Amino acid sequence: MLRIRQILESEIPQLQNFPPEDWNLNLPGLFRFHWGYSYFYPIVAEIDSTIVGCGIGIIHGSVSWLGTIIVLPEYRRQGIGEKITCNLIEYCRRKGCTSHLLTASEMGEPVYRKLGFKTNATYVFYKKEIVAAPRQPSKVREMQQKDYQAVKELDRDVTGEDRFDFLTRFFSTGWIYTADNSDGSSGYYLPDFGGGLIIARNADAALELMRVRLNHGKKTAVVPATNTIAREFLILEGFQEYRTSPRMILGNKVPWQPSMMYNRATGYCG
Repeated sequence: MLRIRQILESEIPQLQNFPPEDWNLNLPGLFRFHWGYSYFYPIVAEIDSTIVGCGIGIIHGSVSWLGTIIVLPEYRRQGIGEKITCNLIEYCRRKGCTSHLLTASEMGEPVYRKLGFKTNATYVFYKKEIVAAPRQPSKVREMQQKDYQAVKELDRDVTGEDRFDFLTRFFSTGWIYTADNSDGSSGYYLPDFGGGLIIARNADAALELMRVRLNHGKKTAVVPATNTIAREFLILEGFQEYRTSPRMILGNKVPWQPSMMYNRATGYCG
C-alpha cells in the first residue's frame, strides 16, 4: 500500500542513490542543509515500509517551488510521481501559496501537464570541457551586511518571490557589482546557491559577475532561453548548449524577469 508522508531525519541517508547520475545532485546533503527550516517540506513515498520516491516543497511567501520529485525505476508508471506532486501542492496551498513552480524533466513533464501546469519559460543548459584562465574582476567585491536590503529588493523585483530568509543563508560567500553604486542594487552572485545564482539589472553588472563565476572553475551554466546576452557570452567563452528544460507553473502568474537572470541556481528552487 502506498503512503505519502514527511521523511524522518534518520531516513535521509536512504536517498543517496535516488537522483539520476546526470543531475549531479547530493540529495541527502540538500535535505540536511534545509532540514528544520519553516520554508522546507520534505516528503517520501513508501510501499511496505520501503521508500520508493521523494519530493520537496520550498515556500517563499505566496510562491512555492516543487522539486527533486523522484521515483525509483522499478516503481515508475504506477502514478506515484503524480501522488507526490499532489501532496506537495496541497501542503503548499494550506500554507497560503497561490503559485506553484517547478522545472520539469522529460519524464516528469507529462505528469505535470496532466495536473494543470503550463510552461512559462525554458531553461537552456550549457557546458564546456576546459576551465577558462582566471581573470581579475575589477568591479565586484564580497557582499557585506550593508548590501542585504538592496539585494533583497533586486531579487524580489526579478523573481517575483519573497525569499529573503532563504537567500540570506548564502550571503556569506556572495559577491556584488559595485561600479554604479556600493549597495548591491545592480547585481549579485551567490556561488553556494546551487550552481551559482546570478541576478543583475544590466549587462555590465551581469557580465562582470559571470566572469567571477568562471573564475570559480564552473564548467556548466543554466540560463533562461530569452536571455540572449547571457547565452551569447557563454558561447563566446566556449560553452555548448546540450539540453533544455521547461519551467512550469500552476496557479497565479509570477511576475519574474528572465532577462535579468544570468545563471539559474537550481532546478528545485529556480
